Amino acid sequence: MGHSDSQLGPRVGNQTVTDTVWDDELVPDEGGRTRAPEPDCPVEVTLTAISGRWTTLVLRELMGAPLSFGELRDRLPSLSAKVLTDRLRDLEARELIARRTHRGFPVRTSYALTDLGWALRPLLIELYRTGNALAALRRPLSR
Repeated sequence: MGHSDSQLGPRVGNQTVTDTVWDDELVPDEGGRTRAPEPDCPVEVTLTAISGRWTTLVLRELMGAPLSFGELRDRLPSLSAKVLTDRLRDLEARELIARRTHRGFPVRTSYALTDLGWALRPLLIELYRTGNALAALRRPLSR
């Protein structure tokens, strides 16, 4: 069997194929046309922004209103104080949330989404929709 009879067709053979046809909806510009995960690829930037256990839930809670550490703990009771502290520091370092200290006694601290954090809202909504769709596809059909 020659190369022309193989599953890959006559075009592949022993040559390196460099012409890639990109799906313009999935990869509309050069930023995503990578051969490996690159830190500046738009998809990798987004995945990094929401990475980490509990991150999406903390972001979700802050989409309602700025909250204090205690309020976040009350809304996410299974989340340990240590992990919440880590998530808040990570999100602040990623510039997705801002930490604000309020005058008074005792001093109060609240956390609020930045414009970058708010930009994740459509993504989180779509992740939820997609998760529901995937879960529905996995369920056996009821009879």
